[in-house]
Order: sequence, then C-alpha cells, then structure tokens
Amino acid sequence: MYNTASNEIVHKNYLKNLELPEDYRLFQNFPQSFYKVTRIAFEIPRETNVRLVIYDVFGRDINTLLNKELEAGSYEIKWNASNLGAGIYYYKIYADEFVDSKKILLLKN
Repeated sequence: MYNTASNEIVHKNYLKNLELPEDYRLFQNFPQSFYKVTRIAFEIPRETNVRLVIYDVFGRDINTLLNKELEAGSYEIKWNASNLGAGIYYYKIYADEFVDSKKILLLKN
C-alpha cells in the first residue's frame, strides 16, 4: 500500500496474489456519482511512472492524485473531494504512452 498525501492507493495484486494485467486500463470510478469519497482503479502491465490527475470542466488541473513509479499490477486509489464544489470533473491517467480519461460527478447536499 502506498500513501500519497491524503490519497490512499492499494496494490491489489500484492494483497490478493492476482495475475498481472496484460494491458493498461483505467476503470470508471465507484461510486460514479459521489458526495465525498470515490475510488479509482487502474491496471498497468509493467513497471512505469503513473500520473493520475483530476481536472475541472475547463481543463484546469485540480489535483494530482498520483505521480510515482509503480510496479506492474492492479491498483485502486481513494479520492477525497470533500473540499470541492459539486460538478463534473475528469480524471486522466498517464502511463508510458497510455493516456485515458473518464468523467466523474461530484454531488453535494
């Protein structure tokens, strides 16, 4: 397990002895519509630097959740967005030449 500031990342292969992934993948966060905290999962097939960034709808960098060298495996990171306003955000992964992004909806009471 890695701790990146207030974000917690879990290496699932290490915890569950899973097979290593064959491809890069970024999964939809869970829950997709959330109030404070959501989880973002991704897979990397080999050791590489992984950067995971949150953007607002205008493309501004809101938060870098992760920017570190990781070994091959399946990962999950928790994102606490309780300090942000409700709205649509995007998260984007950069790993080697792989780049992917997903939309995320932050709700507030």
